[in-house]
Amino acid sequence: MSNIRSTTRTPAVLTEIGRRLERLRLRQNRTLAEVASEAGIGIATLQRLESGGNANLKTLVQVLRVLNRLGDLDTLVADVEVSPYEIDQRSGTPRQRATGSRGG
Repeated sequence: MSNIRSTTRTPAVLTEIGRRLERLRLRQNRTLAEVASEAGIGIATLQRLESGGNANLKTLVQVLRVLNRLGDLDTLVADVEVSPYEIDQRSGTPRQRATGSRGG
């Protein structure tokens, strides 16, 4: 298993995610056809996801749900809490937009 780092190129990240999904599916002794059918996607779509090919987030969510790992997304993309200071500064309204950098 390879670690994904901030310097890992995007194609390598996709390949590693695909490998991990494949290992998870195999560990659960599930066939491509079973998982694809339950996820409501084609076998070729699941194969593409597992090989690190181009897939959309909806497909990833559907497959994670079938493999009972959807909750893992909480770790992947943790919810960012607003600090009490930020709430006070914004009169209780959480930030809705980024202003972007003002330099350059």
